[in-house]
Amino acid sequence: MKTNKILKMVLVILIIILISIISFAGIFVKDKNKYKNILKDYKLGMDLSGSRMLELKVSDEKKTVNYDAEGKEIASSDTETAVATSEEKAINSEEILNKENFNECKKVLEKRLNSMGVDYYEIRMDDENGKMVLNLPENDDTDTVVGQLSYQGKFEIVDSETNEVLITNDDIDYVKAGYGSNSNSATTSSIVVFVNIQFNKEGTQKFKDITNKYVETESTETEEETNTETENTTNKKEVTMKLDDSTILTTSFETEISNGLLQLSLGSNSSSDTEQIQDTLKRANNLAALLNNGKLPIVFETNENQYIASEISNENIIFYAISFAVIAVIGMIYIIIRYKANGIYAPIYSILHIALLLLIIRYTNVILTVNGLIAIAVSYVLGYIAMLNRIKNYTKIKDKKQAYKKSMIQTLLMLIPIFIIAVVFTFNSWLPIASFGTVMVWGTIVSLLYM
Repeated sequence: MKTNKILKMVLVILIIILISIISFAGIFVKDKNKYKNILKDYKLGMDLSGSRMLELKVSDEKKTVNYDAEGKEIASSDTETAVATSEEKAINSEEILNKENFNECKKVLEKRLNSMGVDYYEIRMDDENGKMVLNLPENDDTDTVVGQLSYQGKFEIVDSETNEVLITNDDIDYVKAGYGSNSNSATTSSIVVFVNIQFNKEGTQKFKDITNKYVETESTETEEETNTETENTTNKKEVTMKLDDSTILTTSFETEISNGLLQLSLGSNSSSDTEQIQDTLKRANNLAALLNNGKLPIVFETNENQYIASEISNENIIFYAISFAVIAVIGMIYIIIRYKANGIYAPIYSILHIALLLLIIRYTNVILTVNGLIAIAVSYVLGYIAMLNRIKNYTKIKDKKQAYKKSMIQTLLMLIPIFIIAVVFTFNSWLPIASFGTVMVWGTIVSLLYM
């Protein structure tokens, strides 16, 4: 019986050690020639990670518009029609520069940021001139996000010869990114990342007509003079897909597409090159976010793109962490000296408390701010008090059921009010308070384990 109890205790301690190592150190697997931590990263607020300040202003760029002898505008791709007159036109006409369109641009940018997974951001807009200042959290994806925000998002499929617009954003139902396996042989395979553009009912019919009209056909020509040679020529009628007037690709179609689904491939990667696949997939998802949320009615340009460092340095965080750890160790030593055998479990469960809370923070998408770090310390103190009360009761009260009941009542009376306040803080729109509240919610739940 005693042996079973010892084995059970050893097993519990080993599990706690394993959880602690995973939480504090991570899980490292070999990726090519280096080891990579596969544990999910913390999401840090701008006061810890730094931020990116992006200023977008209404573009004052002008473009040259050419007209023929009849006064009709000549398409930019038309190199044959003679130019009779030309004029400089602003790409943003005065008619569209109004508060309604400024607000619409702000809404589109907010939708894009949400679709790109930016958890917290700030947008300030000047109602008079439409200038927008965005503060974004700094991380590995920030450059990609910033690059996508300045796009107008105008999608077009045009006739490659006449530049006639055949399909626009208004014909899109939704856009989705994904990837699939492409087997090249019996032994090798690659991962193809693609963007699926699904057109709406009207767009589906337009796209069906396009795939029937813009096809590659073959014809046979005979030389009349000698009547001896024949030549097969390929006639291509092509379309060009454009994003913000920049060509994505030019193509023709082999068969009719009646389901309104256009699949664009963003390249093929080795199935073992996971990092490259993830980068390509991220680009595909950002393109989907760009097209899913509408185009900006106004063209913007980046006026400023500046990194703002966090006021809290890594050295400061390490100093406070070490200071807190020293205080925690002193608290554990006090419990062991004061309560002897009953206090031996205190350090073990204290380490488990922090380890579990940190894992929960990683995998529940909590945005960690300075206030969130404070909440971690506060929740640890609450767990320490709950554990101390339980040890006191088990030391003083001989009846273990009564000791447990008293400990449970004391813990609930302490944690329930704090839990309610933390829940209220969680729904606060100001991130530092929301971060504190969210961490405290999970911290109080972990503290209940000491009941």
